[in-house]
Amino acid sequence: METRVKFLAISFAIVLLPWLLWRIRGVRQVAPLAVVQILAGLALGPSCLGRLAPGLEAELFSRPVMGMLDGAASLGVLLYVFVTGLHLDPAVLRQDGRLLAPVALGSVAVPLALGAGAGWWTLQAVPDALGPRGDSAAFITAVAICVAVTALPVLAAILQEMGRLGTRMGQVALALAALNDAALWAGLAVLLAFAGNAWSAGLLSLGAAGAMFAILLFVVRPALGRVARAGDQTLLVVCLALAVAAAAMSEALGTGDLIGAFVAGAIVPPACRERLLARVEMVTATVFLPFFFMSTGLKALIDPGSASFLLVLALATAASVIGKVAGTALPARRLGFSWAESLALGAMMQTKGLMEVVVLAVLHDAGLMGGQVFSSMVGMAVICTVATAPSVRLIERLAARPAPAGAASQAD
Repeated sequence: METRVKFLAISFAIVLLPWLLWRIRGVRQVAPLAVVQILAGLALGPSCLGRLAPGLEAELFSRPVMGMLDGAASLGVLLYVFVTGLHLDPAVLRQDGRLLAPVALGSVAVPLALGAGAGWWTLQAVPDALGPRGDSAAFITAVAICVAVTALPVLAAILQEMGRLGTRMGQVALALAALNDAALWAGLAVLLAFAGNAWSAGLLSLGAAGAMFAILLFVVRPALGRVARAGDQTLLVVCLALAVAAAAMSEALGTGDLIGAFVAGAIVPPACRERLLARVEMVTATVFLPFFFMSTGLKALIDPGSASFLLVLALATAASVIGKVAGTALPARRLGFSWAESLALGAMMQTKGLMEVVVLAVLHDAGLMGGQVFSSMVGMAVICTVATAPSVRLIERLAARPAPAGAASQAD
């Protein structure tokens, strides 16, 4: 009974308190709810509560309580990734992918390259950078993927808060984020298939997963079209059951349960998406995800006194910001966007949000990344996400300033 009371009390705190804090106007203007929830999870973990009251932290988060929290966290993150897949419309990707291909390629390739460099440097500078199952190639690839992440759902929330969601720039940013997400999950699936395995085993795992995803796309997706005509309850049960089944199969094949959940969301026909999002997204974000943040916060140790922690944090943040802004802005400018629009798009693309934390948790749990690097990357996710809206507003404010008289006459 005591364990259950503790679990319910902690659940009350992690669901309600971050939301109440986020409702404060000044907080809401700076950070999306996901960032506040991440910070709350870090505050209740070893980074804060564990330092101030280690006995209390040990008492609250006993092994039985952690088991219950981890179960809720697993369900929450699976639902979140399924929702992310629902936001990814393949038809839009085909249309916008042709138009925005150079920008999308730059926004992925440049941060990947800088991230690989950051991963290589981290291996040389941080003795315990590797996880128990990691090797040099897998670790460098993992860091590169983390640096290249763009969080589609969190970016949509930020654009909504800024009043930019319905604008041309907002729609272009969401299309680019969707292309980034598709590349991210494909890269993550390949990394998980080969990590710790021989090439033959990795290829076998990847081939089996590819066959499963083909069945989902060409067999299951058409069948879901008939479910779209059913009632909301039938649609909800069938699609959520599909997400769980796809996650289980993907996990069994070695590409990770979240890859399967993401693909399950991505194959849902457009006629079903809005109905599902209306019933799943808000409950997932406000009720289930805080458990994932709690679980992640208890694994991360933010240590401002550690030189290696600060160096990895600074390097990863710089690689992400420079890579995303430069990789997006330069090709966007060549396509005809103004410099202000191009830089604003780049600032939007470096949004990390929850997606970064999800990817980090997958890589950390897979044993590819050590605890200190994991913690530094969590800090990078928070910094990049909080900086998104202020950066875009600053770029727009500078662009709106009238040019000096001298500069205007020279331009004439």
